[in-house]
Amino acid sequence: MTKIKAQIEKVFAAFREINPNARKILLFEPLFAIPYSMFIIYSSIYMTRMGVKDYQIGLLSTILNLVMLITSPFAGLLVNRFGRKRVLLIGDFISWCLYAYIFFVAKSFEWFLIATLFNGLMRIPELAWRLLLMEDATENERVAIYSVTVFVWNIGSLFAPLMGLLVAKFGLVVATKAVVLVFGILVNVLIVARHLVTEESSVGQRLVKENSNGDNHRFSEWLDSAKYILKNRNLFLIVLVVIFGNVALIFRDTYKNIYLSEGLKYPDDIISVFPTLWSIVTLIFIIFFMPKLKDKNHDRMLFIGMLLVTLSNTLILIARPGIIGFLLMLISTVLASIGVTIHYSFADAILANSVDDQKRAHVFSISMFLMSLFSMPIGAIAGQCYTFSKLLPFGLATFFTMVCTILMYLKVKIRQEK
Repeated sequence: MTKIKAQIEKVFAAFREINPNARKILLFEPLFAIPYSMFIIYSSIYMTRMGVKDYQIGLLSTILNLVMLITSPFAGLLVNRFGRKRVLLIGDFISWCLYAYIFFVAKSFEWFLIATLFNGLMRIPELAWRLLLMEDATENERVAIYSVTVFVWNIGSLFAPLMGLLVAKFGLVVATKAVVLVFGILVNVLIVARHLVTEESSVGQRLVKENSNGDNHRFSEWLDSAKYILKNRNLFLIVLVVIFGNVALIFRDTYKNIYLSEGLKYPDDIISVFPTLWSIVTLIFIIFFMPKLKDKNHDRMLFIGMLLVTLSNTLILIARPGIIGFLLMLISTVLASIGVTIHYSFADAILANSVDDQKRAHVFSISMFLMSLFSMPIGAIAGQCYTFSKLLPFGLATFFTMVCTILMYLKVKIRQEK
């Protein structure tokens, strides 16, 4: 018990040591994470209950990525021109609050399409959020910041069983409607309160002054940053890992809960067990192991994380209905939770540490643009794959995480040679 208390105290000590902006942002993040983690579990199943076809779920995912693709190049320009704080305030309201309210009243594919279009603008405030979170921080401090971010998000996921209880008591449709409405209201509160207590980062203040003459509408800096990525082999490899990791995530998560319901025949209220287990394992891992890992070789840690996610995806492929399959899915969830925690804690930190302050916004913007470019057709492809074979999307997810594992192995070897 003393050891547990000591480890928890270390987590809170790490939280206190991170920069003030990151600390204030993460304090408010549960207002987003808790209701979002609850409603997103059943969102795809809810849409099918409202008349959306299986292939249309994949189409919505493709449209979401198309909007993110179109808007991503403008994200770096906007945050450098108007500042991280202002873009975050306006962007979060449009892409999350309006999305939630429209999702609440949606009764057909067309309404969910409109909600998706608003939600697709998320890349712009996402960039502002990421920059506010980790600018003015040291390299190792950024690993701690992302670890605390994962910790906060998984505290939100611990409320997933509550969603299961609501579904069991009121039905999936009523429970989802109620939670998405609460989500929209709480995000409204969050974005206003966060705007009032945070400060513009020092990098953001400098770039706003430099771009105040309005010349930043040109894409020359964006294109220069793209060339910079291509010339830097280590940076290029980590960008590829971020892109392919996101592709794998879409293949796996777009139809995972539907597969649990339709393929493995789990009852609706049982599905919430998996995100709960995921969160518990993640919190334990962050408390007891992440403090020891943040000073290790970041590339090697990310390689191990991708390897664990690959093993997890493989287990989904071999799981079948019944008790053995259920146990395999539990093991898969444990492996994925650890692997994804390592991935989110180290990937963005490696990316942020690989570029200087002047180029960081555009490099992040380009990485998000490429993520959307490669991910855009994946939702529709996943829909067609799921129609052909319920296991095919998870086979492709396994392939792409394996590619990420190989790329990180190469990056580790390059670092050793240097």
